[in-house]
Amino acid sequence: MKKLTLVLLFILTYTQFMQAKDIDYIDKIINLYNITSSGSVEYNATRVEDGYNLQIKPKDEFFKDILSNKPIHIKVDEGPIVTSPHFTFAKAGMSAKGLALDLLNPKLVGDINSSLKNKPNYIYEGKVTFGGELEESLSLEPLDIDTKDMLLKTSKIISKSSFDLDTITGENSIKIDKIELKPKEQNVGDMRADGVNIKVKVTQEPIDNIMLFSNVIISADKLHFKAKDKNSETNFSLLANIDSKRVDSNLLDSSLKFNFKALDEATIALAKGVKDLNLNIAVKNLGIKGMLALAKLQKEYNKLNHQMIDASKKGDEIAMQKAILANQELTNKLVPIWNNTMIADKTRVVANLEAVGQKRSALKLNLLYKGKPLSGDANSAFISLAAQQLNLFDGDIEIDLDSNLATSINPLAMMGLSMLVNKHFATQKDGVYHLKAQLKGGKIVINGKAYALPELAKALF
Repeated sequence: MKKLTLVLLFILTYTQFMQAKDIDYIDKIINLYNITSSGSVEYNATRVEDGYNLQIKPKDEFFKDILSNKPIHIKVDEGPIVTSPHFTFAKAGMSAKGLALDLLNPKLVGDINSSLKNKPNYIYEGKVTFGGELEESLSLEPLDIDTKDMLLKTSKIISKSSFDLDTITGENSIKIDKIELKPKEQNVGDMRADGVNIKVKVTQEPIDNIMLFSNVIISADKLHFKAKDKNSETNFSLLANIDSKRVDSNLLDSSLKFNFKALDEATIALAKGVKDLNLNIAVKNLGIKGMLALAKLQKEYNKLNHQMIDASKKGDEIAMQKAILANQELTNKLVPIWNNTMIADKTRVVANLEAVGQKRSALKLNLLYKGKPLSGDANSAFISLAAQQLNLFDGDIEIDLDSNLATSINPLAMMGLSMLVNKHFATQKDGVYHLKAQLKGGKIVINGKAYALPELAKALF
């Protein structure tokens, strides 16, 4: 019994020491929130008797119209032993609950409040572990809104996250079993989404408070659209994966994977016979310096956009002209950003597009960037970029095209495809046309023969 008492005393003494050492966890949480919001809102916390008041200040015009300035009261149970939101050992336990409408702009609430069939609540629970992780869950009760313009229904919305407060790495997931939207305008169709999941994983520590390295997965088991005027319906599943990962200290890879799958014959017909569509695009060896500058430039654009909106509302012509000039200066920053992002003889574009219908159609690209550095202002720089034409990339191009798909998209497509076969630029087998070419040294190489653009046009026509 004495040994057990000594062990418990040691645990309590150690955890109290760790708590005193890391009492700045609230500051770390606020820092996490501000970084993950990407500047759209600004978070601040004020100490009160039983916890903190969390103030959310919108920075983006979109959120200014949506969010309330009313602080959220978060109760905090200090560790090492916490009983709220549940009994455990932790640095701190946190909880909050209230009406979801309290989080919204009062102007917006006025329109929604009378249309709600229920008053949904939110419930927040959080825990800061002794390892320095913040584990959170937020649930919003189902929405049922019926206005003169629309009907909106959702299932419970559940968000869960776990982040390291020091490295700002971790993941967040949002799950919505059902969303149903029925506009009441005569020619606007209905929409329903089932099994919606969003997962965001920050894989490496942010640089300059910008999250460059992450993986985002967005999926829906079923998306349903019904057009009122044509009485047509579409049903399909959707999966998108956006990934960015470090290659070395200077380069990163970025990729997008997209899958569309038709769930019934009517949808296949509307999709020109395509049952399954897969798109994989990767841009490899992008310059980290340029990508960071691009992210910072986007924030500058957002700030300037707010200034232009304010100037327009006030009718301030002088402020508007200053904003227009500032916008041009920002646009010119794209020139060095391009040079620091697209690296000649390193940056590579790899794309695979596959459409499966009665037969398989595909487009494959594997291209190495060869462009010369840009200079001057944005207008002249990107004109010179376009003028480089085929000199921009070296690499391989391969196309398989189902004739049925081609003619369903454009009835005149067969004329062009037949011409390519007659000129020996393409082959045809079992209704599928095949074309293979290379870009090399500013020319297109087909069947071992190199063509400049004027030469290719002459050979074709």
